[in-house]
Amino acid sequence: MQNLVVRIYRMTVNFRYPYRDVAGRGRAEVTAVRTHTRLEADGLHSSAQEPFPDGVEPLRRFGRLHTRDVNEAQSVVSEVFEPHSLRPLESTPLNARMNAVQTGDVTIGYLTYGLPTRIRLPANDRWYHVNVTLRGGSRVSRSDGATAVTAGRRGAAILLPHREQRIHWDADTEQLAIRIPRDPLEDHLATLLNRSSRRSLDLDLAVDLTTPDGQSLLRALEYTTTEWDTNGVLTRSAAARRHLEQLVLTSLLMAAGGPHRQLLDELGPGPADFVARTKEYIHEHARSLPTLSDLLRVAGVSARTLQTRFREEVGVGPIQYLREVRLRRVHEALRHPTPETNVTDVAIEWGFYHLGRFADQYRQRYGESPSATLRRARARMA
Repeated sequence: MQNLVVRIYRMTVNFRYPYRDVAGRGRAEVTAVRTHTRLEADGLHSSAQEPFPDGVEPLRRFGRLHTRDVNEAQSVVSEVFEPHSLRPLESTPLNARMNAVQTGDVTIGYLTYGLPTRIRLPANDRWYHVNVTLRGGSRVSRSDGATAVTAGRRGAAILLPHREQRIHWDADTEQLAIRIPRDPLEDHLATLLNRSSRRSLDLDLAVDLTTPDGQSLLRALEYTTTEWDTNGVLTRSAAARRHLEQLVLTSLLMAAGGPHRQLLDELGPGPADFVARTKEYIHEHARSLPTLSDLLRVAGVSARTLQTRFREEVGVGPIQYLREVRLRRVHEALRHPTPETNVTDVAIEWGFYHLGRFADQYRQRYGESPSATLRRARARMA
């Protein structure tokens, strides 16, 4: 399942967060972006730059808090994430900053306190939390006896809804915090497994971000936060409204340890015709950008079974096959253009919202740029 990494398509739906300055003066409002995304089997390509480089504050366009007051920091962070107690370990003032956006049911935020702090998070039975350490470090303990130490871009901690957690932050700690309600995460795992599962997940406390799955999680989170910060072209995609949440949930389940991983890795038989049925669905619905969850519902098997059997019979995974179908539809439209045909509109019609990556994929598949295909077609028709 390590090849299930992601590509993201976005759209914007506005919602508002109040913002307080350091001195607590005034209240402005900033507009965040509610976004969804879609899985791609070929995934986000690694860049030479390490995810979340130093000096770059994620979600900086969506500031929710900047204060030196402990009570205000505890109150606002509790409002966005979960009620907790916050105790600074030094007498100097905080330099607390938080930026946050919400995607469907999932909240993602950047948080730093600027001082060593201790945090107590009581059991709540409502949310899973994932604390991805970007810089500095933290030490975490859970009421089940589990402990973990995280370091910048190397480790994360998963906080369970049915456990109490205690966290110690270093002075220079910066984290990306993710809050996920129980039902969406547990239902998403049930979809990936093609079986019902209505119980709390016993996810391991520590997540190793240096593994391939951990790196995929980091790259996916960086991509989403960068798109928000730069108001990227994907924010204008109405077709992608429901997909980002699935990206976050699947990336987390792939990177996290626990009993669920054995279930994800199981290979079941499935109905005899499920690969053919999935291919037919892809051809009929390629324009609407079906997600992995959509394909699993059609196939009636687990994600592991669909990926493996599809590769055995077709030669590629189902999401890569979907991409190839969409590329072929673009190619056909450019070879038989109308007077109004242009590359950008055709690409977006078939779900290629990152035009640079689309051009690379098209050139790799057809040996020329999409604009060259269109020029040759027009010359032939002249």
